[in-house]
Amino acid sequence: METGKKKYTILVVDDEFSVRDILSDVLEGEGYSIKTAEDGIEALHIIRREPPDLVITDMRMPRMGGMELLYQINNLRVKIITIMMTGFATVETAVEAIKKGAYDYIMKPFQFSDLLRVIEHAVEKQKLIKENLELKETMALYDISMAISSNLQLDSVLSMFVDVLFKEGEADAVGFCVLDTSIDDYKFRLVKAKDIGTSNRVNDIIEWRKLLSFIDGKEGMIFSGKELKKLDKLIKDLSDIESVLLLPMKIKEKTMGFVAQFSFTKGFVFTEGVKKSLMILVNNVSVAIENARLYDDIVNILGDTVKSFAKTLDAKDKYASGHSERVTRYALVIAKEMNLPQDEIDRLAQAGILHDIGKIGISEIVLNKNGKLDSKESEEMRSHPVIGRDILAPISQFQDIAEIVYYHHERYNGEGYPEGLVGEDIPLLSRIIAVADTFDAMTSTRAYREKIGRDKTIEEIKSNSGTQFDPKVVEAFLKVVDRLDNDDVC
Repeated sequence: METGKKKYTILVVDDEFSVRDILSDVLEGEGYSIKTAEDGIEALHIIRREPPDLVITDMRMPRMGGMELLYQINNLRVKIITIMMTGFATVETAVEAIKKGAYDYIMKPFQFSDLLRVIEHAVEKQKLIKENLELKETMALYDISMAISSNLQLDSVLSMFVDVLFKEGEADAVGFCVLDTSIDDYKFRLVKAKDIGTSNRVNDIIEWRKLLSFIDGKEGMIFSGKELKKLDKLIKDLSDIESVLLLPMKIKEKTMGFVAQFSFTKGFVFTEGVKKSLMILVNNVSVAIENARLYDDIVNILGDTVKSFAKTLDAKDKYASGHSERVTRYALVIAKEMNLPQDEIDRLAQAGILHDIGKIGISEIVLNKNGKLDSKESEEMRSHPVIGRDILAPISQFQDIAEIVYYHHERYNGEGYPEGLVGEDIPLLSRIIAVADTFDAMTSTRAYREKIGRDKTIEEIKSNSGTQFDPKVVEAFLKVVDRLDNDDVC
């Protein structure tokens, strides 16, 4: 549990130094990272710079008390859990705070064991909130990848991209543009807002070309309060604007466009957490846009985008890092031993890299679960060949690859999935990937188990020849297995 705790930051807010000092010592001793503030105003400055996971705040403080701080946190729309500390005289106020969004309250004076128990429960809730946010981000990327792979026009994909930015950033308006340097004009320029009046206003007040020049060479930036004055020559009318988030769109360090998020909601300021989250999405779409500008044939960029998602999948799961590359390498060695023609080997190389692309649509909670999957989770995991096929099949150059990906979990005896095909009805390249995939999976550490010994893995594959695996593929595998660890075999 210690490892989990160290990932969480707690902000302690109390006007008494002794309380802040004692709580800091106790909570740091439990493995948490601690920040402190003497009142709500100082706490808000900290939260806006770098939001903590939890806030523990006294109810009564000078300048700004706990209730007003809770109100301001809610206005910021950051995912922070708040715990109130209160004396006997303010129990009713504390109950009211819970109604308004506080997670819990604890009575002063309190036992540290009671406080730690409340924090432990709050940490578990925050963990679920974070996992849900990560899942939403993954699915947003998945939806955009599906739009790209469905051969939609690029402007439709970018419209979807702006919709996701608008929703996930909780902005009142989003402005987005990409400059086409070949004609020195805007290739795309879109505005999404909560209503048509706001949309028209944002479109009118942005000095698009000046703002693009301003952000060139810079990283993402957040402006609020007095900082907004720095934008007075870039945004014609700053009245009623509470915060602006600028995100550059870059390829190879060259700024090709930008995203501008606007908040007109009083008290709502964009946070570093929102900035980091949206930059992931911006960076992925930047690659897609640049590739579309470089190639006349949109199909080529679709293929590159899908492959980048396959690498993203490996990067997300430390246990699967390098898995697709190793499976591809092993499969190619087996295929060459079987004397497959070069065009089949080339197809196998593509299918190996993309065989688990469907897992982009599987919950990270399921992918990284430390233990056996329940029936619902197993059903979700077993859907990844279907998702993989649905991503690849609409792309003309990947239609035959989609079939290989779809069938790579079939078993030779007909007890596999998703179709339950038998024997040579299963595509040969899928049968080869099945063996290579099993060999790498069993000899690698996974979230739910340590790696299995190499010799035991080989015996397991041998014993399943004719049931799970094609005997001809197993025969070729056994001839080359001693060479599979050699990076130069292909």
